[in-house]
Amino acid sequence: MKDFWRWLNGWGRAPDRSMRTFTLDVETAGALRLLAEREHCSTDELARQLVGAALTTRTAVERSLKLWQTLSPREKDVAALICLHYTTRQAAARLGISPETVKTHVGNLLVKFHVPNRQALREALHGWDFSAWEE
Repeated sequence: MKDFWRWLNGWGRAPDRSMRTFTLDVETAGALRLLAEREHCSTDELARQLVGAALTTRTAVERSLKLWQTLSPREKDVAALICLHYTTRQAAARLGISPETVKTHVGNLLVKFHVPNRQALREALHGWDFSAWEE
């Protein structure tokens, strides 16, 4: 899987960006063909859309992971609780800190993740497993 993502991240960086050729296994090619029919587009167009979406998603995940690694342990706690939909007061009680301290950490998180609010932070970390922070 790592080789695939390495190839995908490098896709489009070769000198001739106008055409790429790759082979798909029979099952994947069939699934692509069926989906293209349902979407009323060509398999080439669908493949371009899927690769573009995969690159966008992968870039966002890598960015979020790099940002996560810069957080303090307490900021990670607060971010996890935000993603679990804790309120400021609930997070403060859970962590044994004041609501004002939680608000300060939230402000720092929003700046670090370049997002305007808690919901956008949840979206940036969507799909992450925060079960270790659940009671």
